[in-house]
Amino acid sequence: MSDEVINRKIAVILVADVVGYSKHMEKDEDATLEAYAECEKILKSLLNKRQGSIFNTAGDSVLAEFSSAVNAVECAVEFQNKIKERNQSEQTWTKLEYRIGINIGDVVSREGNLLGDGVNIAARLEALCQPNSVCISKSIYDLVISKTKVTFNDLGVQKVKQNQFHAYDILLDPSQKRKIESDQSNTSKKLVLAGVTVLVLLMGAVLYSFSLTGDQSRPVGNQRDYTQTDIRRVLIRPAQFLSGNDSLSYLAPGFTTYLNTTLSQHPSLNIVPETTASYVDRNGLTNTDVRAEYGIDYIIDNTIQISGKKIRVSTKISNLITEQVVASEVYEFAEEEVFQYQDKISELALQKMSMMDHSGASNQRISTNPIIYKKHILAQANMLSWTPEGHFKAVGLIEESLKLEPENAGIKQMFAWLLQQKVYLGLSENTEKDLTSSLEIAKQNLKFRDAGTIDAIALASSNEVMLGFYNEGCARLPKMNQLLGEKQSKAGPHDYAMTAWINQNCENFEVALSTYEKLFKISPHYPAWVRYYYTYTLLALNRYEQAEKFILENEDLKYSYYGTNEVFKLCLVYIAHKKNEFNQATTYYKEYEAMPNSLSLGYLETDFAAAKSKIFFSDFGKVLRTYGMP
Repeated sequence: MSDEVINRKIAVILVADVVGYSKHMEKDEDATLEAYAECEKILKSLLNKRQGSIFNTAGDSVLAEFSSAVNAVECAVEFQNKIKERNQSEQTWTKLEYRIGINIGDVVSREGNLLGDGVNIAARLEALCQPNSVCISKSIYDLVISKTKVTFNDLGVQKVKQNQFHAYDILLDPSQKRKIESDQSNTSKKLVLAGVTVLVLLMGAVLYSFSLTGDQSRPVGNQRDYTQTDIRRVLIRPAQFLSGNDSLSYLAPGFTTYLNTTLSQHPSLNIVPETTASYVDRNGLTNTDVRAEYGIDYIIDNTIQISGKKIRVSTKISNLITEQVVASEVYEFAEEEVFQYQDKISELALQKMSMMDHSGASNQRISTNPIIYKKHILAQANMLSWTPEGHFKAVGLIEESLKLEPENAGIKQMFAWLLQQKVYLGLSENTEKDLTSSLEIAKQNLKFRDAGTIDAIALASSNEVMLGFYNEGCARLPKMNQLLGEKQSKAGPHDYAMTAWINQNCENFEVALSTYEKLFKISPHYPAWVRYYYTYTLLALNRYEQAEKFILENEDLKYSYYGTNEVFKLCLVYIAHKKNEFNQATTYYKEYEAMPNSLSLGYLETDFAAAKSKIFFSDFGKVLRTYGMP
């Protein structure tokens, strides 16, 4: 037996971690390291002020010890506020966000490091935390509640990996208030996403329907379309400046940086770091080389020429999957119009990569007012975050826009979609009131503005089915199907997606199936929810072989939507069971249990929240319970 004396003590542990650090490093390593050094300096200053000390670091994580719970909480709150100030500065190019967890407990001191459950639970609290926030244990809460002026949100008992603990959020902003299933969560990703799977579909319409006009990409009838991830990897080559006018040479890096900054805000785009793009350009790599070595889906090329007082920019966008040039445009403009044409090129790129829809629903930009237009684009990005914080930011931007243009029907319609999102994020105090208000706006737009557009009909129909008015919601389908089938139809991807989904919920499964398949050809990168809704449709039609083949072609890809591969695996469990392959079903379920995201039948039920009939889900749930699904 060892005579070593174990040095134990009670300590307050703070764990701080950068959100998305690896993504920042991939985008611009030097800028990220510089930004991290600045944030680290702020933290060390506050630790010194609040009598805290760092005992370990792990990459972008910092672990600090305090003797006072109050000092730890005040240090964390002040640090988050200072990081917020830094990120809001126009001088800050690389904006880092942090999550912080704080716990008090028994720890072991060994060679300057601290170990034990006291540290482990602090790390779990950090994982549970929202970006730009602080999450604390109940033991910390009990010590500071009467000694601090911060606001707390009780999250109940949570389970992260093998640790179970009672947690509280510190609300630095009202938008951070959230609800979490008590004693069920295994990962922080599940915090605000439970219950919003259906809304991914519903909100797809608004994110596509308010964009500028343009030609729809031609369908690509190729089986591998079905197997593309919904995250596109994009390389933006450094713009080429082909002129001797040095006074305008700033345009080349300006266009490149603007495109990188603008496109990187979209969650479904993975923009290759500028250093990689420069390497590709310097070494003359072909598109084939780039696709093979870096897995690039799209390349954007820009060349700039000067003719007198006119600037000419030639833009080419290449789809490396289909080996097609999907856009080739030439723009001429004066120097004072540079920002306007940077926007145009960004919009062109988003359209051609299926990020924006250019259907008949939108014949012009949301507004000719550039302030409103930019607020709208920023609101879209925030809506896509699927967090209360993003929702409230989007609402604020739209409300500001409505003050400037109170009669802008497009902005009103976006506000209606946000009312619906409010319900799905669990932020609504009166669900029926918010859905009814959203429906009223939809009906007004149908009456006076968008009677012949699918997305406007979809807004009304989705509210109606969510309110339980299935007769009214499903009665709109013939018009949607008619508009989609017209020869001169300018329907875009979201129109196909919404029409398929509403047909599915109204039990027109064959029509839904064919519409999803048309969508896959038109937009192979459309967000992942359409893939598992397509699978659900196949299962409802008892087409198990076809569903199994589709899943095996699509599983294990990198999807941006939570739980996509887990849903696929559970569908395989169901298929194997229905085919009486019970051992295989058990194997699939064990594979599901080893996957990173934990789902529940309550979570899956939200996929069918708008379904007219719950017969399929009832059977689906019954089968999964057989294998241990909670």
